[in-house]
Amino acid sequence: MEDWDRQMDGAEEQWPKRAAFKMSNMYAVVTLQDSDEVMVAASDWLNTDKTQCHWPPFRSAEKYMQAVKDRTEPSTEGKPWDMLNVFLHAEYDTYQEAIKKQKELVRTQKDGLYAVITLQESSELTVIPTNWLNEHKTQCYWPPFKSPKTCKEAVKNRLEPARGENPWEMLNIIFHDEIATYGQAKEREEALRQQTELPSTSFGSLERQNSPLQSGMSTAIKRKRDESPDITAQSLMTTDMEIRNKAKQIIEGVMVQIQAIKNTDHTVNALKTDIVDAVSKLNKVDKDSIKKATIGVFGRTGVGKSSLINAVLGETNLLPSSDMSACTSVITQVEANLSNSNYTAEIEFLISKEEWENEIVSSEKNKDRNNLITEIIEEKIIALYGDDAGKKTLKELKKEEKFIEINNVLSNEKKTISKQNLSDITCEVARYIKNDESNPGGWYWPLVKSVIIKTPNCRELLEHIVLVDIPGTGDCNKIRDDLWRSKLQHCSSVWIVSDINRAVSDKDPWEILEHCIQDLGGGGECKHINFICTKTDQINSGGHLALENEQLDEQMTGPKDLKTKRILQRNSRAKEAVKRKLKNARSRDTKERFITDVFTVSSEAFLDPENPVLEAAETEIPKLRDVLKNLNKNIDRKLTRDYVNEAKGVLSLIQGVQLEADEKMTKAKVHRDLEINLHRALKELKCQFDSCCMTLEECLSAGVEESVRSCVKSTQDMIKSVRPKDNRGFHKIYRAMCERKGYYWPKDWKAPLELNTYLSKHMYDSLDEEFELIFPVDDDDVKTGKSLQEHLDKFSVIQSDSPRSLWQKHIENFIKTQEYKVKASLSGYIVEIKKEIYSLIQKTIQKKMTPGYKKAAQERGEGAMQRMEEIITETIEQLKNQMFNDAKLKVIDMFKILELSIMETLESELKHSVELSFSHAGKISWLNVSREIQELERLSEQLFS
Repeated sequence: MEDWDRQMDGAEEQWPKRAAFKMSNMYAVVTLQDSDEVMVAASDWLNTDKTQCHWPPFRSAEKYMQAVKDRTEPSTEGKPWDMLNVFLHAEYDTYQEAIKKQKELVRTQKDGLYAVITLQESSELTVIPTNWLNEHKTQCYWPPFKSPKTCKEAVKNRLEPARGENPWEMLNIIFHDEIATYGQAKEREEALRQQTELPSTSFGSLERQNSPLQSGMSTAIKRKRDESPDITAQSLMTTDMEIRNKAKQIIEGVMVQIQAIKNTDHTVNALKTDIVDAVSKLNKVDKDSIKKATIGVFGRTGVGKSSLINAVLGETNLLPSSDMSACTSVITQVEANLSNSNYTAEIEFLISKEEWENEIVSSEKNKDRNNLITEIIEEKIIALYGDDAGKKTLKELKKEEKFIEINNVLSNEKKTISKQNLSDITCEVARYIKNDESNPGGWYWPLVKSVIIKTPNCRELLEHIVLVDIPGTGDCNKIRDDLWRSKLQHCSSVWIVSDINRAVSDKDPWEILEHCIQDLGGGGECKHINFICTKTDQINSGGHLALENEQLDEQMTGPKDLKTKRILQRNSRAKEAVKRKLKNARSRDTKERFITDVFTVSSEAFLDPENPVLEAAETEIPKLRDVLKNLNKNIDRKLTRDYVNEAKGVLSLIQGVQLEADEKMTKAKVHRDLEINLHRALKELKCQFDSCCMTLEECLSAGVEESVRSCVKSTQDMIKSVRPKDNRGFHKIYRAMCERKGYYWPKDWKAPLELNTYLSKHMYDSLDEEFELIFPVDDDDVKTGKSLQEHLDKFSVIQSDSPRSLWQKHIENFIKTQEYKVKASLSGYIVEIKKEIYSLIQKTIQKKMTPGYKKAAQERGEGAMQRMEEIITETIEQLKNQMFNDAKLKVIDMFKILELSIMETLESELKHSVELSFSHAGKISWLNVSREIQELERLSEQLFS
């Protein structure tokens, strides 16, 4: 509602000083229907049926509140008060109680989402508040109101369901989606209504029953606990989420029946306990089983990484964009807010108050040593406290106002900011992720480890995906070395971003690719790299970009057509040039294999609806959105398949306990056969793993031999290649590298100085080819003949696809689902341990070299550079035999630990599954869930169709 501005000036003069009649002394909490505002009003302002309310004409909120407190009589003469439509929540005896309830409702309104659902009994598509849903979103509360209008108001105002003596009815539902606002949810409802036909099956069309919405009251009939659902008359689910929720509903229905069984028999109770435990694990798997896919966005300052992410998500100012002096200095993660409709930022700090003060003191002590590390700390101090703070002592800084402010920032390990409006959070978050050298002071990036921004209304794009904006090369020398590598190793996909006008000539994106390739491949899990050329709307109108007359379309009539044609042709040429450079790159074929596609995009043109040059499709932002949508759908499909598959396994366990008389004789033989199969499969798997281990050992031995022979010369050649011709300032860089244990990224360099990488080069060169066969990154490359994942996939306790009886089929189905679950868990474990195995070579070398690095870093004075190099060379010579052999042994030991862990997990988990299958079989006859199993089979077929 507008703040009562529609009343004429001077309306305040019409306000009575005090009502002349006796009032009810109560206060009402209402929602104004026109504006959805939750307000407090005097109860006497309400009409008789309490659906409308007199409203005062004041512009001043203070005068309005005073009028409510005084319960002033509404004016009906001169300038009468407005009469507004309202929804009454409750009435209270005191103003304070009413205000408290108002605040609660406002908070709920801000945090609340609306769900689009289908009521199972009536097939009615509708919208409800999410606080009406049960935990698994398979049922919802439904109000008892007879009036459709009252039902609608209850939805809009998120009325809290009654759960006491007269609880609202619970209805079975199919959950479709969660939306931030009621209006958006209604739009989604209408879209689904247009997409989806009424349910029909081979048994004939279902007649649409009177729905709660049509009749205004609960007409749906809940199924009794001892009745089976009419699963033959279910419609085809339209989304993976609907299939998953239907599967959950089936499991919940079975659980209701199991919990209703009252039996004191030990065997029955033991089976109930096992089933409840299996369902509990099933629901936990659905929540936690698949980690989100991480897409890393790389590129130098100013190429438009932040703008690209904003455009893809359709949020103009989600991430503050760079200008000439400001740049992103902190790893920033963007994901979907699936909890509420707010924009949220979670800031994790890198350092404590004490550690930060120690850094300042360290900087003071080393000011006269001409030290690069000291210069870096000084740069941090200036960013935080201002331009004149760089030379100040800790004691002097403590007198600054900003010092107290920064101490407050560091008083917690994390800080969370949550705002309803995007503009509110953007300004506040910018202080934590940006650095502006032209305006120093008040930039908190030196203290921040990472920032996670959660945005609402992007479930379709980011429900299972995380976008990571990683500071570009040259970004103020503040790429956190360990965080860079850690994030890189977790990326399942990478977007390399470059300005289209320099996509081929600029060395930065290519050096990023060259530098990262080990961490993406052998040391990571990256499956795809997309090369993205930005700022395609910016084009020179003349020169080499102009087209020849004969190339122009004869139908083009204006300058817009000419510019568009130039842009599109330039884009096409840029794509071809990038692809050629990738193909001709000197590095191994693995680099080319990573590249999935090249995009030419314009974030600015996409976000500007008035853009006269490029249509939305021509900006190629929709193509990138499709990349996210398809990845999101694929992950959701896997989640759904896993859930339905394991749900079938749980029901197979229930069904499998019931044996016919003639089947009981075969129980012992089937049990024995499965145990033999498990032993045989484990033995065969161990042979395959041992063969892989021997291959790795051979490669590493060759790597050790070459490293011992060539390491000194390799490192000397590397240092010579990066040393400036005049040697100026190189001693500071070399010392900084030693102080950081063999790794330092100079501010103006395109790549870091990594001595440990060069020392390990020959070992990785010998290892990489076979390592990628044993631990392939891409799912399409799993079948290499040597892959651990391939051997694990072939492993199975079930040796025959033709069970001898229906009972045996149920037993084997349960074991197969447990087998699949264990192998899926181990697949993720293999990926994580594989990264650790790969990194062991360099970590071992760094650890062995650390004493030499420390000794070299202490050298000062004339000739220090030469002495530092001599110390490092001497350290390498002394350690090389032991160092490289230790690295080899650590890799082999870790591989054997991985092998042992896989074998023990398979044996333990599958032995338990076999025992569980047979521990109750033939002892009891209870619940028949064959129809529910058939329904899950149908759902599974839909997922694979």
